[in-house]
Amino acid sequence: MAYSNKEVSSLIIDYLNKVVSKAEVSADDIDSLNVAIDCLTEVFGVEKDTLSATIESKFNGKSLTELLDAASQNAGNTDECKTETVKINIPQEDAETKAKAEALKLEGNKAVASKDYDLAVEKYTEAIKILPTNAVYFANRAAAYTNSQNYDEAVKDAEEAIKLDPAYSKGYSRLAYAKYVQENFEESLEAYKKVLEIEGDSATEVTKRGYETAKKRVEESLNLEKSVPTESAGGQTNPAAGGGFPDFSSLMSGGLEGLMNNPQMMQAAQSMMSNPGAMEKIQSMMQNPAIQQMAEQFKGGNTPDFSEMMNNPAVRNMASSLFSGAGEPAAPKDDAKPE
Repeated sequence: MAYSNKEVSSLIIDYLNKVVSKAEVSADDIDSLNVAIDCLTEVFGVEKDTLSATIESKFNGKSLTELLDAASQNAGNTDECKTETVKINIPQEDAETKAKAEALKLEGNKAVASKDYDLAVEKYTEAIKILPTNAVYFANRAAAYTNSQNYDEAVKDAEEAIKLDPAYSKGYSRLAYAKYVQENFEESLEAYKKVLEIEGDSATEVTKRGYETAKKRVEESLNLEKSVPTESAGGQTNPAAGGGFPDFSSLMSGGLEGLMNNPQMMQAAQSMMSNPGAMEKIQSMMQNPAIQQMAEQFKGGNTPDFSEMMNNPAVRNMASSLFSGAGEPAAPKDDAKPE
């Protein structure tokens, strides 16, 4: 039922009249209340003679305080009806499953810290079996695979982590590093870009350096593709000469003495030897039977035919691998520790 302003004002005026009659406030305040009563009476057109009749007919003779007490009691009863205990069933096994997977992940992290990468892979794999939708577990296993130089598996896990959580930067950083080591510099650069995009100002210096290194590698590859092939004295393109390293067939045409006196060759050799990975590359290449056979010729005191030697695909590949990396930027580091 809706009440008019006049009816509500009648209720308030009745309340104020009772406060004044009972002297529930000071004399000064009584004067103020009388002023308020006169104002309400005038503004809302309340007739003092009909005040009691209005309250009796509209509010069943109840005063303002009685109506408020009744309303408060009704509200309390309503709240009691609404505050029934509602049981929420949260499966206990979910929390237990999560805890079990996290425990295995921590064991994997400890194994990584101890450089026991095989054990780390094992623990992360067990965690993944329990919670196969957790991107962190895949990213951590990717790190373990990377440290054990199993880059193909590292790429797979990094891509799975990204698939599960596209906003998880560690997935991209794992992918960027693995792709770089695989010499897939363009995809490495794209992954580093994504890390910087997600992390913004919080990106680590190692990530920033990784991005710059991959970027430089991509630029070098583009420059190599644009380079003009070296021509021999006869004006024909020399297939043995490639962009990024000297034309070995022409350099070696003067024999060993000419080779050692050539400034271009000496500069390339110095750059190569300053590269920390050069000796590792050489040791790896010496396992090639063709290279071993050539080395045996040197041991026997035979002077090799340099022109013929540079037509050997194995030798050309070795030269390309060594000298194309001369002066190359240092490989980025995988700074993201397992979480």
